[in-house]
Amino acid sequence: MADVRRESRQPNLRFRDARLRLRSPSGSGRHMSRQELADAVNSYLWETYSRTAALDGNYVGKLERGDHRWPQSIYREAFRAVLGASTDTEIGFYINRREPTAEVNAPVPFRGPGTGYDADISWRPDWGEPDILRLPSLLGSAACAVEEANGQVLATPAGRFFDGQTVESRVVPATDDGRILATVPTQIVDSRFLRTSRHGVVIGVAGADGDVRGFVLDSRQARRRLAGTDSAARLLLPPAYLLDDVTAGILWAVVSLDEPLLGDDSLLADLRPHVTRYESLPYSSAGRDLAGDLTAVSRMWLGSDFCARHILGRLPSLDQVPEFWTREQRGEEASVWLLFRHKYEYLQAISDRFAGHELSRGFCVPSRAVATSPPAERILLFLAVALMESFGIRIHVCADPEYAAVEGFVLDRGRRAVVANWVGAEGIWQAGVADDRSTIREYGDVAAYAGARSVIAGRSPVERLSALAAYLDLGWSWLVRRCGELGEYGCAGFAEPRSRLLSTAGVDRACRYIARIGAGD
Repeated sequence: MADVRRESRQPNLRFRDARLRLRSPSGSGRHMSRQELADAVNSYLWETYSRTAALDGNYVGKLERGDHRWPQSIYREAFRAVLGASTDTEIGFYINRREPTAEVNAPVPFRGPGTGYDADISWRPDWGEPDILRLPSLLGSAACAVEEANGQVLATPAGRFFDGQTVESRVVPATDDGRILATVPTQIVDSRFLRTSRHGVVIGVAGADGDVRGFVLDSRQARRRLAGTDSAARLLLPPAYLLDDVTAGILWAVVSLDEPLLGDDSLLADLRPHVTRYESLPYSSAGRDLAGDLTAVSRMWLGSDFCARHILGRLPSLDQVPEFWTREQRGEEASVWLLFRHKYEYLQAISDRFAGHELSRGFCVPSRAVATSPPAERILLFLAVALMESFGIRIHVCADPEYAAVEGFVLDRGRRAVVANWVGAEGIWQAGVADDRSTIREYGDVAAYAGARSVIAGRSPVERLSALAAYLDLGWSWLVRRCGELGEYGCAGFAEPRSRLLSTAGVDRACRYIARIGAGD
């Protein structure tokens, strides 16, 4: 086994077999050659993007030999299209990591519909399926897991805004006797892994055969719990930190937001004086050239923060209780409500300003957005809606795709609308105030339609949230139980943000709220 684990590469059998299943375009009846596959990919890129590419048979050979496992995203798309694959993993593409690669050459495992229950934990490239790292394959045997503990990495998938990240991990055996107790080898306790400022996780593995479960703990928490213990001490892992769709989604969001914001922290601070100049303007639109050196996540934060301050600064001028509309459709962009510190403060300020009044906020979440999002991402959207409901904001969800492009607004019924948009904006943000009759009428129609045709209509928050769980194809009772468990311990124990711009206050509040209202359901 040791020799297998030390191999530097393994052939990408899935990729080769996908090519061999295709016939040569020459009509000869033979299999498609490597050069013919390269030509087909080049043609796809030209026809789709007018992009000239010069892939050749030698490059295809390197992919088949396993020399390269993660081509550029545009090449992966082209290979998927030509080879008839719906996901990267079907043709053996995955982000390089420092553990065995044999699993990726195994037959594609069957995965039933996403239920949100703990089973095989999937880290999906581009949110495709099946998985890049399945929990059982990551673990192997307990002995193998301990031996390989110095070289394991969880690869989190890229998204529409998120870059893929890697999380250094240590997998250790654990027992479950009512408590989850992990045995942490001395070489891990004394290693740099527990002292680094970057994200890391310790995964305790309990069970065997078909009942293998992982429990995840942030490396910073592990360091605190192991401080001052002797070599015989074991690490106590909260059962709530079971690695499933809830914890996987939250960990994905935290890591994907945290790493870019940490890297851009000084740039964001330097931009503050430039951004401040826009705040007093009634209308503003910031192009990407304002922050060309920032990552996509940092531009998200900058746009979201500006829009929040733009709205809050104009609340005193509103004469009536406003109606809100937001543009988030998926868990990826909705996760910022759970984790951006200013989002939590914004919701608190809105709640305080209109205390005693019922507020409403509309979303457009078409069925296609639901169908193309995995359970972990749908759970993030669910939690974001629950957070807003916890502040007394009644949520309406419109499923009609015609409303997907409506920009975010705050409507002072019949008088004016504060427009603030960063999701899907052409630049970093678009903000202003509209008071012309046609615009006010249009926004009023949108808000009225969403309220009348909401797919989560209900008189109480528990009715609306249980309906949302059904619409998102998530188990309501299971969510109530899991949120209750996580609410007791807090999410920072397995996904502690390092950036000053992030906080788990929002996701913790959402979990506790779901548990509270669901307890009597």
